[in-house]
Amino acid sequence: MMSTLIYTIMIQLHIITKNEDQANRITDLLHEHGLLTNEYILKEVIGRVPNQEGKLTSISEVLIVGTTKALLFKTINKLVRVHYPKNTPIIYAVPIVYMDESQSQDIIEGTAKV
Repeated sequence: MMSTLIYTIMIQLHIITKNEDQANRITDLLHEHGLLTNEYILKEVIGRVPNQEGKLTSISEVLIVGTTKALLFKTINKLVRVHYPKNTPIIYAVPIVYMDESQSQDIIEGTAKV
């Protein structure tokens, strides 16, 4: 008997904000909508950006990391943009190539249905 496997593509979501307050509000928002699991806020992240002279300078940023279904990325991006039309954080996803099956199932069950 052959079983049919249905694969759900998972991503690790990264959101870069300017401060911890915005990071807390965004994780609360995404949690309320069931869009993200395993949320982490990394507070002391240093970004490097060019200044007016073209030399790199350090800026303090906050990184949100969490896991979700790839199909929820557009929904997450739209929701964050609606709530933060100004000072919109940087949002991108990294595909998860391998994941423990039980952890993958936890994400499927712990996030919004697609």
